[in-house]
Amino acid sequence: MSDMPAPRTPEQPPPPASALRRALARARDGKTLDPGEAATLMHARGEQLATLVARAGRVRDAGLAAAGRPGVITYSRKVFIPLTRLCRDRCGYCTFATVPGRLDSPYLSPDEVLAIARQGAALGCKEALFTLGDRPEDRWRQARDWLGARGYDDTLSYVRAMAIGVLEETGLLPHLNPGVLTWQDFARLKPVAPSMGMMLETTATRLFTDQGGPHYGSPDKDPAVRLRVLEDAGRSAVPFTTGILIGIGETLAERPNSTTWPRRSRWPGWCSARRRGSRPRPT
Repeated sequence: MSDMPAPRTPEQPPPPASALRRALARARDGKTLDPGEAATLMHARGEQLATLVARAGRVRDAGLAAAGRPGVITYSRKVFIPLTRLCRDRCGYCTFATVPGRLDSPYLSPDEVLAIARQGAALGCKEALFTLGDRPEDRWRQARDWLGARGYDDTLSYVRAMAIGVLEETGLLPHLNPGVLTWQDFARLKPVAPSMGMMLETTATRLFTDQGGPHYGSPDKDPAVRLRVLEDAGRSAVPFTTGILIGIGETLAERPNSTTWPRRSRWPGWCSARRRGSRPRPT
């Protein structure tokens, strides 16, 4: 947690009523909305909000029908494996990351990882979601010592080994969330995991650059770095999940910039890649 007071979120006046009506009409007609129009729609209240939700529902239903599964929303049963709660970042809102003194061990042991995976498999899970902080060995000596004593060069080497172990011992498909990755990291992990993920979180750079911001002092939270990871995942044909965070200090105008980035950049979304994917073969 940062001791710096968080900067105030810039206040913005509500849009004119005419702008809201115009954006609602474009949504009704199925027009592609730009970030400005999307930001305007975030001010909808009362009957206008109910109208907007109904129109959004129709878009969702049309997409499901086009995918050949009308009215059916799918999900994957996952068991969470918190491989380590250490992280080199210092996000002001995070309740997952902690310090070495509050942990019995910097990382879960292989036996602990497999025990969690087996319990998940027994309950009907199909995937093992590996959650962890970004490269904790860069910040914490305890993490470096733990990995080195067991013959691992870095956290990603341990993630890879545990993904192989879970896949071979339980049949659960590893879904890896190790944070920021390079294209070399994707090549290293792709053979052992059918899918990966990383939250974009936000494209609001000021939350990273401004002292006292929630991402200030967190090297992995630079929006440009995270956007590059998403692009590399697409280029590497890695099925990839992402999303944004709401309420960390962003403005209503900044949210649409984050949510519309994949469409504006023509990012190859993870869904199409996942349909092309196959069961990984550890190498």
